[in-house]
Amino acid sequence: MVATDANILSLMLHPKAKAPKDPTTNKPISKMAERIEFWLETLDTDGETILIPTPVLSEFLILAQDEGPDYLATINSAKTMNIFPFDERAAIELAAMEIADRKSGDKRGGTGAVWQKVKVDRQIVAICKVGGASTIYTDDSDIKKLATKAGIKAVSSWELQLPPSKTPLFDDLPDDEK
Repeated sequence: MVATDANILSLMLHPKAKAPKDPTTNKPISKMAERIEFWLETLDTDGETILIPTPVLSEFLILAQDEGPDYLATINSAKTMNIFPFDERAAIELAAMEIADRKSGDKRGGTGAVWQKVKVDRQIVAICKVGGASTIYTDDSDIKKLATKAGIKAVSSWELQLPPSKTPLFDDLPDDEK
């Protein structure tokens, strides 16, 4: 089981979504659609299911606006995507995470985010943890910090692999010369 945040969910479901910037180059990630497609194929081959925490779904539906019902139908009909709620088990997990952070003297858990964002990010991570996600795909540095502390691997979109090349001789050429 893997999980996703709203940004990665947008890239998955909306092929024309704007590619995030690579933090090393500050330029849009090259071949983002191909990276997402290859990632999804790999997950399918591995028999992985994508966990979508309800706060992530809510954020995505706000972005989708009028197209939200169509995207929701796509998610609900997909065998490989499951929406997970913030339920009693997630509430208990979140409480344990926050209690540990408060005892360490840092109620924000190492993030620099405003308190409301920390609470929602913790909800996302708690849902992932009780849902059995081994990895969360996110570009949000705060979610990455909280997930890592919770024992969940965090992977950013710029870390997604490109599919194997069909023309290896041209791989070393700049994109504008291919």
